[in-house]
Parts: sequence; C-alpha cells; structure tokens
Amino acid sequence: MSFITKVMTVTASLAFLATTAAAEDVRIRIAGTVPAEHFGNAVLEQMAKDIEDAGVGIKVKYFPSGQLGSGEELLESAIRGNVEMVHATVYAQKDPRLEINSLPFLVTTKAELDAVYGDQNSEYNKILKEILTSFGIQPLGTIGEGLIGMIATERPKNPTGLGSQGMNVRAWSSQIAKQTMEELGYQVTTLNWAEVFPAVQAGTIDGAICCTPEWAYTTFAASDVGKFYVPYNAFIESTMIYANQDFYKKLNDEQRAVVDKETAEAAAEISALAWKRSEGFMKQLKEANWEIVEFTQEERDAIKAHIQSTVWPNVADVVGQDILDRLTAK
Repeated sequence: MSFITKVMTVTASLAFLATTAAAEDVRIRIAGTVPAEHFGNAVLEQMAKDIEDAGVGIKVKYFPSGQLGSGEELLESAIRGNVEMVHATVYAQKDPRLEINSLPFLVTTKAELDAVYGDQNSEYNKILKEILTSFGIQPLGTIGEGLIGMIATERPKNPTGLGSQGMNVRAWSSQIAKQTMEELGYQVTTLNWAEVFPAVQAGTIDGAICCTPEWAYTTFAASDVGKFYVPYNAFIESTMIYANQDFYKKLNDEQRAVVDKETAEAAAEISALAWKRSEGFMKQLKEANWEIVEFTQEERDAIKAHIQSTVWPNVADVVGQDILDRLTAK
C-alpha cells in the first residue's frame, strides 16, 4: 500500500470514528414542569426511554416537576442552550405574538382541539413554528390537554355572569388572559406557575385561572387547597415539546427522525389521555367536597359573546392583524 493510500485510509478511519463518537456522545436533558402526580410524567419518561432505546446514539435524562425551572425560565434556558429539550407551557414573555396561545374561545370542543392543536400542519401550529424558530426554538409537538377552568378558595359573587366577583385571582403572563378575567369581573394578579400554589395556600390570592380538572385535582384538591372549580372553558391547557434549534440541527438525520417520531407520539398521547380523564377528575373534585359551578348553554354563550366583543378587538394590537386573520379564517 502506497504512503498516500495509507494516509487516506487512516484519515477516513479517523473521520468515521469521530462521526461515530459524536453520534454516541449525544446527550439530551428533557425538562418537564407537570406535577409529580400528573400522568404526563409517565408518557414523557416513556418517550425518553424510547428515544434512548432506538439505538441511534442518544442518551436521555428526564427532569420532571419543574426541577430545572418554570415554564417561563425553561424557554429562556432552551434558547441559550442550557437545556436541550423541554415540555412546558409556552408563555408570551419572549414575544407578544405568542399571545395566540391565550386567545379566549378559539377552541371550545374536542374536534376543534384536534384540528387546531393536534394537527401539526394547522395554521395555528404554522404560526407558532414561525415565531419560535425566529429566536432559536424548534417545536416538536403541540399538546392541547383540555379546557381550562378557575380554582378558588371561595365562591365568586356571580360566576356564571358578569360584574364584580369580589375576588383577586391569578392569570399567567398574558395581557389577553388578564383582560379576559378582568372582563369577567375579577381583580387579576400575574404570577408564573411555580408561584400559584403557595399564593393560593397562603391566601395571597383567592384563586387562579389555570387548570383542567386533572390539574385542579392533582395540584390543589389532593393537597386540600381550594374548594371551588369554575369551568369557564375560555382557554386551552396548552403545552409543547420543543428543543434548542442549534442542538436539533446538529443531530444526524437518523437521530432527528427518532426524536421527531417519539415527541409527536408523546404529544398526541398526552392530549388524548387528558381529554378522556377530565370527566373522572370532575368526579374526584366532587368527592373531595369541591363545588363545581354549573353553567347553562345560554350563560356560556353570553360570556363568550362578551369576551369576543371586548377582548378580541385588542388582540390584533398584540399579535398583529395578519396573525389574527390567519387564526380566525374559516
């Protein structure tokens, strides 16, 4: 073998070994935020195992229950590359256009939930991808868990109508969510998720718009905090599995294919299971001696009409008229 041939052979071998080592050295930290009792943890743990077991050179460690930070903190951590993947709610602190996640009454049925959140090619998901990729986040799976209600330590004065409710409640970091609750008659305090339970427990706030029936039970009722659940159903409990975009792009094609497949399947499973479980957790809330406020269809229609006439006109100023038109086009 000539000297040049030997050099070429050694160089090729070193390149192959370097590529193999790089593939085998991939490490993914997945940060989660759902409570320890939430079924989503089991789905995410299985997702992590399936990615690792696919044999494409990826090692995965899942950090549940906010161990690495709140949803707001994890978005910033993922942008900086301090964590590779996240499952959390995507809040609007980074970009006001993300307020589309808080557009009230965009979705009110399971069919609409599947069409808007579950279809990764829906206009909603296309808009989310455009926004998130603009600052270095790669969406991997949007999850619509179900309709959001309000937990409270006391009964509002007129929960099925409008006018002053005589209560101070939490909304997340969204001007749209804040205005919606104000239109329903509440004084509103903005808190991130990690602050909500201790604030309700301490009596700093009287309640929070925050939760599907499952979240209400596992986070509050199971800990004997709160007594009332008001199913306004104006918002969707929406979370997302996403990754640092630079990290995602550095994966090889085989690795990306595995990550894409497993995250999409986990997102779909969480969404489907959450909706099915809602009725059972309503029953568990009642068994925990919580009062569930009942609405007539006429009362729901009146609230929806009021919010759409008062809140929606302001949405264009926040997210842009073009985005609002795309979201609401029939």
